[in-house]
Amino acid sequence: MAQLVYIDETGSAGSPGARSQPYLTLVAVLVDESAVKPLAEAMKELAWKHLGWLPKGMEFHGNQIWHGTGHWAKKDPPALLAVFEDVIRLLETLDISVAHSSIDKARLHERYQGAADANAYRLALQYLVEKIDRLRPIQNRILIADEAKHEEMRAVRMVADMQDLGIGEVPGQQVTTIIDSLHYVDSTASAGVQLADLVAYVIQRARRNSEGHPDAAAALSRMRDAVRERTVTWRGPWPA
Repeated sequence: MAQLVYIDETGSAGSPGARSQPYLTLVAVLVDESAVKPLAEAMKELAWKHLGWLPKGMEFHGNQIWHGTGHWAKKDPPALLAVFEDVIRLLETLDISVAHSSIDKARLHERYQGAADANAYRLALQYLVEKIDRLRPIQNRILIADEAKHEEMRAVRMVADMQDLGIGEVPGQQVTTIIDSLHYVDSTASAGVQLADLVAYVIQRARRNSEGHPDAAAALSRMRDAVRERTVTWRGPWPA
């Protein structure tokens, strides 16, 4: 059986609010091929449940749901939290695992005097892929990531080097369970990437620990615990 590894990021250096997000974090949800179609169907069912219809180009996006924008603009805070928790609950329902790795952007900048700032995404990707590759017994995995236009060609080449030589942005291990290439997709067309986005949002927001409303704090705590229970491997923020 193959496993599809859906990847998304949060906290990139060029994103709005980057100063309040000290870590660039890449999150992967590991979906066995038998659960790929059920995941897509479950996400559509949740759209119908919470919106009452399925908008064209419908996408579950963590930032939009949390702040009530886009398709979620007419929802009140309790309804928005319910949407988020329903999606996170799919991790357990469909037996989906989580992996993640983070780069401490300030420490990376300090260690290399800014020379490696542009490498943060690929460093996080390398560490994430190496961690996932060590997981057994799955022998065949396919990497699928949200579009990252400024990174895609270099990241694809890096994964190929990791497959052939065991070398990424830094010397590492040869990966043996990753088949084919690294594939980038539009997140609107991938339920797996959307799920990875929401998990990444939970991880990043939980690190900030700054929720002003007790209901939001309680919901975030529940989701953080749900993500932790499904997390099978991770790389702590680097450089340490």
